[in-house]
Amino acid sequence: MVTLENKFFEVNSWSFTKHRIWNNCQRQYYYQYIAPYLKAPAPVDVCKILLLKEYSSRFVLQGQLIHAILNDQIEQYCEKKSMDPVGALDFYSRKIALNKMMAGEMFTEYRNGYPIDPLFFKIIEENGKECLENFFENIWPTYKDRECLRHEEYDKFKLESIEITVKVDFISRLQNGTIVLTDWKTGADNSEYETELQMASYVIWAMQYYHKGPDEILSELVFLKSGEKKPYPFFEEQLLEVQEIIKSDFGKMNTNYEYENFPPRPSTRECTSCKFGRFCPDSKLQKNSSQL
Repeated sequence: MVTLENKFFEVNSWSFTKHRIWNNCQRQYYYQYIAPYLKAPAPVDVCKILLLKEYSSRFVLQGQLIHAILNDQIEQYCEKKSMDPVGALDFYSRKIALNKMMAGEMFTEYRNGYPIDPLFFKIIEENGKECLENFFENIWPTYKDRECLRHEEYDKFKLESIEITVKVDFISRLQNGTIVLTDWKTGADNSEYETELQMASYVIWAMQYYHKGPDEILSELVFLKSGEKKPYPFFEEQLLEVQEIIKSDFGKMNTNYEYENFPPRPSTRECTSCKFGRFCPDSKLQKNSSQL
């Protein structure tokens, strides 16, 4: 029977990211969220796990960079300073160039034996700059006169005994007092992403944090490349259903912490982008290890 460091129970919470990983591959969930806290003797190499956690997939690069840039620009706005679109675009290009140069040391795909086509960096540079230009020219003008409340901050709240972690990209208040929760999206709309669950968890948090009812809170996705907005209105009954999903999720995630009870769901595409692809004995990459 495995035992865990006390720190695990201090930080153990539900989040939408955990929900996605859990439903995608429970073995990956184990490596990411449980294995780092295992006490010896452990069924896996904890030191190796901690090392692998530092890598990231190329598919998150564009989103991470753009969110970081927007966070910095919105911070300037909240401090009554002018935004710097030219500087933001230049910074984005320089960061893409740096990541391209250091790709072999940074990205999971390289570690898993799949070098990234240089064209990939050219594409995400062009797409990312298009997103940023559209944000400054067409999207932000509709937000700049609102009251800025919070942006890109981790928040936690309780659902009974369950701690839930959320991170809303931007929170503003309209003149009539309505709270608006905005999530910036650098990619296309994806119905398989379960975004409704993510946005509902934000609304439940905001109801507690701002002491508002669901009719006083708006939530929306904003697609940076197109400028399209997708609202997510919620009623009390929907939010109660989401709370049940969260409680069920958390219960399954914490039934026990034995390695064998977290089965893998291997696929070549997913394993290639998984931090633990070369480490997992059930990975699809293992069959090709001699070629990597």
